[in-house]
Amino acid sequence: MVNVKNVAFKVNKQTPISQTPPQAYGTVINCRKPGGKRAFKELKEVRSHSVPLTNVSGTKKRKRDGRKSEEFQNHADFLTSAPANAQAALAAMREATQPLITQKLKQVKPTRFRKGKVLEKGFDLDTWWTILTFSDPAQLLEMRQKIPSCYRFLRNNPMLWVHSRTNLYGDDMPEPPSDLDEFQYAHLRHGHGCMSCGAPSTRKTYWAFLRRWCKTCLQSKTVKEHDALISMRDVGIEDVTFLRKCLPSGVFDSWGNFVGVGPASTHSLKTIYLLSEVNKLQCEVRAAAELYPDTWSAELRPRMAQKFAMVDERRAFARKMELWEEATRNSKASDYQAKKAARKVYFEDRASKLDPPIGLKEMEACPSYRRAVAIPKDPNNTSWQQLKPKLEMEAAELRLGRATPETRLGTASASASGTSTPSNMQPYHHPIPAFLAMPPHHPHHPYHAHHQHQHQHHPHSHPHPPPY
Repeated sequence: MVNVKNVAFKVNKQTPISQTPPQAYGTVINCRKPGGKRAFKELKEVRSHSVPLTNVSGTKKRKRDGRKSEEFQNHADFLTSAPANAQAALAAMREATQPLITQKLKQVKPTRFRKGKVLEKGFDLDTWWTILTFSDPAQLLEMRQKIPSCYRFLRNNPMLWVHSRTNLYGDDMPEPPSDLDEFQYAHLRHGHGCMSCGAPSTRKTYWAFLRRWCKTCLQSKTVKEHDALISMRDVGIEDVTFLRKCLPSGVFDSWGNFVGVGPASTHSLKTIYLLSEVNKLQCEVRAAAELYPDTWSAELRPRMAQKFAMVDERRAFARKMELWEEATRNSKASDYQAKKAARKVYFEDRASKLDPPIGLKEMEACPSYRRAVAIPKDPNNTSWQQLKPKLEMEAAELRLGRATPETRLGTASASASGTSTPSNMQPYHHPIPAFLAMPPHHPHHPYHAHHQHQHQHHPHSHPHPPPY
């Protein structure tokens, strides 16, 4: 307890007895804070001492209400009646008037995530929904393949893929066709590996066929339009228009490279179809001709109408997807070029402030500078600190004339073309063999004498071709 003079004291516990109690006493501890600048240096131990508690004359007593005074008197009588009652009453009063420190409300703090420690309370499904909604579709695809619980959650909630795609790409990315669900769409867009042979480095998706194949599998699983017509003539179909309406198609150029969605519009481009789709159509026509020999064309007409609509939808989607990918590549390339240009400007400005300063021509002759400006990232102080010692060393070698072969090649290319093309991008020049180099001109050298004699005897002779 602390009184008004900032003096702490405590009253020793006294057991009530029926006799007249002895004089009360208490322990006084001086807990006033020391003042002054030298208070902490001159601080000494203060010993506690016992003093009697007496009534001070002249002090005014508090006025109590009559009802309250009666309650207090009854309570005092109850305390003096028995020691057990006193102990229980004191405990009840302590709990009612002065709550313990441990009974205070605990402050609610956010959960701290630690690596390798399992949370006691897991997340609910709504929290997981929000987290996965703002995740990358490629990350969702990896989680679906590697985490069993996420596999079930992502399989049963297809709208997660829609929200993830919308949050990442916006509304510019085309919607998938009706025969393609969101997981298949994400797998074609962000997955890798050939879907036929399993080659891990395959990333090219052929949207005309909704397949991701390597070039070898693409060549083996497609057939040209001319060969497809030959196989369809066996079942009585010779119309190219019918074939183009029923089957999804792509386009090959004259070198056998895939160009885009079909059909081809010029003579140099070749229309291709899936070999499996051609065989499937051939089996359908043959089965209808066997069941309905006279009216097989009418029987196939409703089924072919559905194929026409599906092929048109897939063709429109494939064209939109190819345009979207091309626009994405162009924007990324322009962004890369802008970052490279920003690195050039930043490094030139920082190099001009060195002591001694390094000019633009000297920097273009340094291989480290050419490698640094070829990185498509924004410049910062860290990238400059990594480039600075290399640039200073190579510039000093240039000034002393001790340039490396790579530096000399870069200087020649920079002075000839005006660009800072890296040395590994320069064209390779074949060295001239020693026996083809012209010897110095000496009229009396036996080499010249022999050739002069040869030219005198053979005026119309020509030099021999090189032996390679």
